[in-house]
Amino acid sequence: MITNNDFINRSYRFIKVDSTNQDIIKDKLFSIRKRGDDRSFKYVNPNFRMDLLPNEKATFIIAVTSDGRVLDATPEIMSLEEYTLFINQNIVWSLVFLGAIVVLLILNSYRWRMLKRKIYSYYVFYMFATFLMYLGLEGHIHYLNLDKLYVDHIIFILIRIWVFSLLVYTANFLEIKTVAPRYFYFLKMTLLAVLGGTTVYQFVFFQTSIGQLHYFENVLSFVWLLLILVSIWLSRKERKLELKYYLIPLLGFLLFVAIGLIDGHFQLLPGEPFFYIKTGTILEFIGFTYFIGRLVKVKIRSTATLERELAEYQEALSLAATKSEKDLSSMAQSNSKLDKTELLGIFKLLENSLSTDEEWEDFKVKVGALNPNFYEQLFNKHPDLSKSEIRLLTLIKIGYSQKEIAKILVIEPNSVKKAKSRVRKKLELSSSIELSNYLSRF
Repeated sequence: MITNNDFINRSYRFIKVDSTNQDIIKDKLFSIRKRGDDRSFKYVNPNFRMDLLPNEKATFIIAVTSDGRVLDATPEIMSLEEYTLFINQNIVWSLVFLGAIVVLLILNSYRWRMLKRKIYSYYVFYMFATFLMYLGLEGHIHYLNLDKLYVDHIIFILIRIWVFSLLVYTANFLEIKTVAPRYFYFLKMTLLAVLGGTTVYQFVFFQTSIGQLHYFENVLSFVWLLLILVSIWLSRKERKLELKYYLIPLLGFLLFVAIGLIDGHFQLLPGEPFFYIKTGTILEFIGFTYFIGRLVKVKIRSTATLERELAEYQEALSLAATKSEKDLSSMAQSNSKLDKTELLGIFKLLENSLSTDEEWEDFKVKVGALNPNFYEQLFNKHPDLSKSEIRLLTLIKIGYSQKEIAKILVIEPNSVKKAKSRVRKKLELSSSIELSNYLSRF
């Protein structure tokens, strides 16, 4: 007879009861592993194997210990034939599941190579990390015939890589670096401190750290979830399209995880609980593959529209400049002055921050309000302005706030404030004159 867990980890001990006296327990452990083994994996190796002769009867007491990795587990007893059939079915589904991940991984790697979009690099990393994690959780690393302690350490490393890939992918999908630079920095430091700290602890106390790490990982799972929720909250206003495309696959995955966990506790549905979690993973990857494709198409169209309208605006500026060719020629002689080709660079700074139709329309309105003679008049009045100062004044002129300018330039709002203070001194403005009001004269 063979016993198995219905989830990942429990340590079962079967102690045979003396048939002549039910109160006397024979000190005999039926196990194919050494006593004290506290790690078993989903159906790869049975926890225990007990062979009974035909028509032989025996009574056993089942003792179970846990190190906190799961809440519930139920021992299951079946014949060797039943177990073999179950294993074969499980192997087929595992191959289908892992094969589907590999196919999607290849597809997205191809898109990454063709489209040259960074989001695909983070997504491919996330998928590959997930693939490795499932190899560990499903027990396939056992086939390497490594000591169980080494297997445990490998699995914890794989889980940590998966957590890192998920949070990095989430931050880049929702463009947290642009939306919330401070939080993005906090996220990086948190990942470095927590993941790095637990890894150092794991290897410093190599022989004894595994049991404690299970508790740590359970607690940290809530920390990772909280970081993802904060990322979602911060992107809710400025990255609505990205947020929608992110939440649809993620919520589908979480739904199947919930179904799997509930079934693991109550056995309400056919099949084993891990089946539903793996199904949710495949649906999540299919969803992200589809929605990343749609998002990239939107970005490409927005970029093309931006370049076309910037070209039209450049042409308008050139036509206006020809009316005062003499003044422009004298301006071009100074190295500190802004060449017309630099205007395209100024406006291209906005490309990554424009992801919705509303933002794009708002940008066009602001650019349309900019006087084509703005630069000529500004240079005539202040010929010593640098290119970076012109860039700052342009963004202020077309109506962007200090916080918005900080996001566009990917700097801290305080840095924008200091830059505005320096340029005010160069313009020799008194404290009573607002910079935006002064620029409205040009």
